[in-house]
Amino acid sequence: MVAVPTYVRVLVRIAESGLDWLMYPIDEESAVAQWTGTYELRELVAHFSRTPATGVVQDDDLCTFHFLNLTAGEPDATWTTTDYTQVETAFDTMWTALKAFYNSETKLSEYYWRADGPAFKPHGSSLSGPLRITPKSVPGTMSDPMLPPQVSIAVTEVTEAHYTAYGVGVPGSVPGTGRTQTRNRWGRVYWPAVGSDSLSSGRIKTVTCTGFANAMQAFYNDCVGNDIIPVMYSPTTGNAWSITEIRVDDIFDVMRSRRYDTPLVRTPRAIDAP
Repeated sequence: MVAVPTYVRVLVRIAESGLDWLMYPIDEESAVAQWTGTYELRELVAHFSRTPATGVVQDDDLCTFHFLNLTAGEPDATWTTTDYTQVETAFDTMWTALKAFYNSETKLSEYYWRADGPAFKPHGSSLSGPLRITPKSVPGTMSDPMLPPQVSIAVTEVTEAHYTAYGVGVPGSVPGTGRTQTRNRWGRVYWPAVGSDSLSSGRIKTVTCTGFANAMQAFYNDCVGNDIIPVMYSPTTGNAWSITEIRVDDIFDVMRSRRYDTPLVRTPRAIDAP
């Protein structure tokens, strides 16, 4: 099978980008710049420890982010300590704003870094161990009880990428069967369960939506200002796209893998035999 070339696509302002890449103009001011050479990303996994008031300590909640480092307008896989520190400092600032939505049961506990991109599994064959681990210990500050741990605020990462789904409305997904549908190829960040004060009539309070949107926007913009571009990476295609917008809706999402494993109370009732 012939290998399909991979790429990175970054939305840029034409007059300011300084990138000598293939350019696909969108309008007079903006374009999509495409890099078709080899590239390597860094994956940041933010760990949040969970120590419930009752029961046992739970597995960490994980939030994953991908970044493309640019040096002199080209992808640069040789990250320096300063590069890592700039992202971690920006994340610290974001968590300072967001920890007000969490109680002390949830704690930012670690930054874990590894290499990622088309050369690494599952798209490629290379393995990637930890490149940097930064311990943290910053708990939430609110006093209200937390919501069930499987409840999540999902932040959508919008990109300009799309793909074609085949076989829509019929079994299977074989090209040429059924009708096709163009779908967005976007990313998601699933934050740990927040405190109950963020709940309003079954939805996320507006103040919480605004808080998460503002904090994540500032985090990503800080990174972009340091030529470290937040991207949505697809290990299926080996391609990456810059994030052009984030969205926080007022609908809670669910991460079943985060729910408690063991009940503290089980109340059986026998049913009469006929």
